[in-house]
Amino acid sequence: MKRLPLIVLCCAIAAPVPAAAAKDVPQQAAAAPNWPSVKYEEKRPAVLRSGDLVVTLDTEPGSKPEYRVPTFKGVYQGRPIFTVRMPEKEDTDPEFAARVVRLDPKTALPQVVMTAYTYDAHCCIATRIATAISPDSWEIVDAPPLDGEQGYVFRDIDGDGTAEMISFDQNFFYSFACYPCSYPPTRIAKLSGTQITDVTADPEYRGFLREVVAGLEKYARGERKLWHENGFLAGWVAAKSLVGQVDDAWKRMLASYDRKADWPMETCTTGAAIDKCPKDKLRQMSFPEALNRHLAELGYPTPKAMWR
Repeated sequence: MKRLPLIVLCCAIAAPVPAAAAKDVPQQAAAAPNWPSVKYEEKRPAVLRSGDLVVTLDTEPGSKPEYRVPTFKGVYQGRPIFTVRMPEKEDTDPEFAARVVRLDPKTALPQVVMTAYTYDAHCCIATRIATAISPDSWEIVDAPPLDGEQGYVFRDIDGDGTAEMISFDQNFFYSFACYPCSYPPTRIAKLSGTQITDVTADPEYRGFLREVVAGLEKYARGERKLWHENGFLAGWVAAKSLVGQVDDAWKRMLASYDRKADWPMETCTTGAAIDKCPKDKLRQMSFPEALNRHLAELGYPTPKAMWR
């Protein structure tokens, strides 16, 4: 996965909040606590410490003699509290890490976020979160896996003392252009108990999302060709829709999208899934039609009028 979305996102996190958006984003949103973190490197155990909490990162034998499985073992005040294995991320030299982050304000202790990297077609990050129901009772939460090399970004956007989980909408990959040509919009989630909930549409995050849009547009001003690439336009329109500007974005998209692009954007006239649709019932959609349908199906705001 290309690093552009992460660059745009990091710029938005670090950027000062404009006066117009100040009411939506507390001043402290740009700051991130210096939570401890460690990486497993050079085939040596690594130890994460935070007060009385200790997490040891090591490996165990995998499915083949040369493979090793990432393991995470947590101890609190000398008592074992959790063990996590990631056999799906086994490798000859696995890459994995752990960090302490406050994600849920109701727990007595902060959470432990464990990640492991895999060498798939586009590479991806598996994430497990250890959270304390009580100091002696911990649960492991499986976060949705993410394409790319970094995984979730953790920042306290709304200034409530806990970090949000920032990622990208992976439904935009391959929908309108090739994988590296796609620019997925930002998504925001919060952990509560053992549930991860998408909160992107909550009003307290709109100011942050405006900053993400501003970063994306700043990048595009230096890469003018992007305004004629459907993979970029799809993500940009979606990002604009999240801040109440879908109609203005739609108007610009209609004037600049690539009408000659041959990326398949098909629908089945019978209503069947594409992989089960008879070939004579497949219909190629235009980019605006496909994008409008995509936005609606995923719950994004859609334009008042398809064509202008």
